[in-house]
Amino acid sequence: MTTITRLDCGRLTGDLAMFESGAAGSVTLSVSAWLLRHPKGTVLFDTGMPASFIDGSDRTRRIEAFLAIDLGDGERVDAQLEGHDQDPGRVDFVVVSHLHFDHVGGLALIPNATLVIQRREWEAGLAAAAGDTLHPREDFDLGHPLLRVDGEHDLFGDGAVVCMPTPGHTAGHQGLRVRLADGREAVLCADCCYFARTLDSGVLPTFGHDLEDQSRSLERLRRLRDGGATIIPGHDIDWVGRMPRTIGAGTDE
Repeated sequence: MTTITRLDCGRLTGDLAMFESGAAGSVTLSVSAWLLRHPKGTVLFDTGMPASFIDGSDRTRRIEAFLAIDLGDGERVDAQLEGHDQDPGRVDFVVVSHLHFDHVGGLALIPNATLVIQRREWEAGLAAAAGDTLHPREDFDLGHPLLRVDGEHDLFGDGAVVCMPTPGHTAGHQGLRVRLADGREAVLCADCCYFARTLDSGVLPTFGHDLEDQSRSLERLRRLRDGGATIIPGHDIDWVGRMPRTIGAGTDE
């Protein structure tokens, strides 16, 4: 019924301790968006970084004080979509996990989609201080049709693509639970779970809206994994690099 295709939208590099409290060394994070094809429509989960990051700006210089940005023209979300035979102007829904720049930054390149977001996340984004580097309104408040949801939301009414609240990293963070065409279940979990090992270690970043909430969200993901679901971590470059480009079609690519 539904397939998931990974879109590679650049990389970020910084101190591992930012993302795994107490760890040493540096880490490179994959930045991904995910194209879902369902019989009733096309869904994009997250959108990568802003195209303006390619050439740099005052904003990128502020971010690069703590994270190195690596983004090329071919890694813009629209270019990635076109590489998979998907017109960016014909995406039906963009489901945003949360409003940080590496998840919502490419929204401007998806002009006609309905934006699906948890109401708490939208309200927190609008309330953010002027000059906020992580999620300024210029990334997300662009006039898209808006679907603000409260809690779980079944996008097509058949249980195949379900928004799943996973708060903690941000106030209204959400994942996406997907029933694949071959019968398996997968969960796109974004920054609720940076690395595959986080599911078992429970080690969280040094920053977040409510780390206790994030621990509870991780426990929910753990139960889904133990029930047979594939949990797709948000930024684990090694794990994501090993997974097939497209899953769910019967023969993974």
